[in-house]
Amino acid sequence: MFDRLFACILLGVSGLIAWTAYHFEVAFQYEPLGPKAFPLILSVVLAICSVWLIIKPSANKWTPTGAVLIKLISGVLLMTGYAFLFEKAGFIISTAMVGTVFCVLFGEQLIRAVLYSVTLSLVSYFILKHVLQLNVPTGMLFGG
Repeated sequence: MFDRLFACILLGVSGLIAWTAYHFEVAFQYEPLGPKAFPLILSVVLAICSVWLIIKPSANKWTPTGAVLIKLISGVLLMTGYAFLFEKAGFIISTAMVGTVFCVLFGEQLIRAVLYSVTLSLVSYFILKHVLQLNVPTGMLFGG
């Protein structure tokens, strides 16, 4: 039951993402897979996964506990904060901060969480910036 409820919520979220992305005004200099195409692609994938979960829910009779609901709400709040930090703090700092909090939230030790998140953000930045040649914000700290 909770699988289908969660899938219905995600299906609604995918519709909101697609509607919002469809109305983006994209500047001329962006590449074809810029700020409009990625959210549209992700919303389609999210919609397909949600419909699949509605049609065929897990055989596991899982019921969310209070701790799981707190982690889910914390995750939504963290991702909202990430969206606000992304432009000003830049990709590396905001990704490292949010990644560290997520790791600690799911039970990792603080030192290992920081090391993992900083490594992940640096490697991701290098791949996005230099391999895929995407415009990734560097933030005010690095002059971007």
